[in-house]
Amino acid sequence: MSCQHTVDVGAYLFGSLDLKERSAFERHLSGCAACQAEMLRLAPLPGLLGRLSLEDVENLDEIPSCPPEPHRQRRVLIACAAVLVLLALAGGLFFLRPAPSSPAPTWAATDSGTGVDGEVSMVSKSWGTEMWFKLGDVKPGARCKVIVFDRQGQREIGGWWGSDHGPDERIPGSTSFRIDQIDRLEVSDESGLLVTLRP
Repeated sequence: MSCQHTVDVGAYLFGSLDLKERSAFERHLSGCAACQAEMLRLAPLPGLLGRLSLEDVENLDEIPSCPPEPHRQRRVLIACAAVLVLLALAGGLFFLRPAPSSPAPTWAATDSGTGVDGEVSMVSKSWGTEMWFKLGDVKPGARCKVIVFDRQGQREIGGWWGSDHGPDERIPGSTSFRIDQIDRLEVSDESGLLVTLRP
């Protein structure tokens, strides 16, 4: 089954949709299995890309001083094709693997200063952690994000979303950190920190 809105999943995960588009997509997402599957497939990307340094990005377009020899170039192409095949097989095994039976850990808190209450349930994945948030008492029209801190002091942006969502609507997020590596999650909007979630 396919859906024309699966092309919006990447824009949604990277926070490129405006508030009206985000609200419409979130309403669509709750009832579309194809978009939910695409969301889970692409969920690790924001966290992984968040770990790139400025130097990594600046060096993406560097061209070697001498082009590889033709026979060496062929070997490189064959090696790249083999890696792609292995990744495709691994992805297939990942989606065919049965879901874990243990319950997802849930953290909850209410910030006394902002009055915002938050809850996150986390699911361990081979690529990191899938997160599902519920937030209450966030001002409408806000642009929210979650920053994930690990126990070593590293951090990643785990997701962006608009605050115009239903009270029981679950908001997706992701990080490349494993659950046991996560120290805390900080949810904020343009005005600052809204709530901190810890184990």
